[in-house]
Amino acid sequence: MLKKTLAICMLATWGNVYAAAPSDELIFKFMEVSNVKGALETMRANADTALRNNLLQSLQYPQLNDKQKKIAEEAGDRAVKVQQENLSYDAIVKLVLPLYRRTFTQEELQAAINFYSSPAGRSINQKMPQLATESMKLTTELNQKVIPQYQKIAQEAVERIKQAK
Repeated sequence: MLKKTLAICMLATWGNVYAAAPSDELIFKFMEVSNVKGALETMRANADTALRNNLLQSLQYPQLNDKQKKIAEEAGDRAVKVQQENLSYDAIVKLVLPLYRRTFTQEELQAAINFYSSPAGRSINQKMPQLATESMKLTTELNQKVIPQYQKIAQEAVERIKQAK
């Protein structure tokens, strides 16, 4: 009985290992029907805002004079540009294609495509960008509460490190 159980487990495992990897065409179709591009663009726009706000906050923007604020704003713009260049849809797709190939089988992606092509799937897709936006706002609010605490900890550590010389 133990041998039969082991044999069944091995066959099941081998079945998953040798299941057909999805083609790039199928992955792109899944990304299209599941609105990956729209979700990523929404997330990136929110991430741009969060990055800029966090950078300005870390530079203690409200206490800066006008000349310093201009420098801080330029730094924020440059940081956002770097993020946009590195987190473009095409750059992300290049990164995630191998992940999709390793993670999903052709059958799984086809089932997902079928779902996201259904009325319920389309409804979920329409709601996801708003959910992402609201989630990012909550994250930004949380960051605004905790970043000053992190900064205080870092400043205290710097002072203690200087004193420990």
